[in-house]
Amino acid sequence: MASLNDVQLTPNEILKKQFRSKMKGYDQDEVDSYLDTIISDYEVFANIIEGLQSQISELKSELSNAQQRSVKAEPEDDVKTYRPTSSSYGSNMNSYSTEPESSEITTNVAMLQRISTLERKVYNLEQRMNAQDRTYQAN
Repeated sequence: MASLNDVQLTPNEILKKQFRSKMKGYDQDEVDSYLDTIISDYEVFANIIEGLQSQISELKSELSNAQQRSVKAEPEDDVKTYRPTSSSYGSNMNSYSTEPESSEITTNVAMLQRISTLERKVYNLEQRMNAQDRTYQAN
């Protein structure tokens, strides 16, 4: 990528450039007019580049400040997250950890799915128990 160091001509160098004249050369007034247009464009480009560079440095400064604020704003308390240790939810139902591992963090959606599954199992268990009670009462 090109940088400012790669620029070969400044507006002032273009302005001061003198061309040799020859018998069948270009119209000197036309060349001067064209070079004046180039000089004004160079000045506009230089101003745009300077503005963009200052904007970049301001944005970098803002980003750095925002990153420092976000680091300071993070809570220092350890948050306990539930982490199921087996797929059978059997013996170790209350496993809590203060150091969540990214692959084991339970999301809200996953938690809702588990609750829904447990509700269905409990509801089915209640229906079976009610059916058994009715069977015993009938006998």
